[in-house]
Amino acid sequence: MADVAIRGIPGEVHLELKAAAERNHRSLNGEIVARLAASVRMAPVDAITLLERIQRRHRTLGPIELGEAALRDLREEGRSAPGRKDARRTGWTGGE
Repeated sequence: MADVAIRGIPGEVHLELKAAAERNHRSLNGEIVARLAASVRMAPVDAITLLERIQRRHRTLGPIELGEAALRDLREEGRSAPGRKDARRTGWTGGE
């Protein structure tokens, strides 16, 4: 095994690593080694491949059926969203 010295770790990061080490019943060094090993093993994900996986998953979900009450609540929630203009007040009808 090789030894590596790491300098300049921000205090907050050091404290978070220490806390994680305690939660995982590891030494601080053990926690750092485990995290580095996990990050090196992570396979890079191609954006196109990820999008295709998401689309396949989405197709398997099927339609979501909402009752009238749920639709009404969602409409009202959307109308009261901060920064949203109510179409009724602006006169906008959705047409061009």
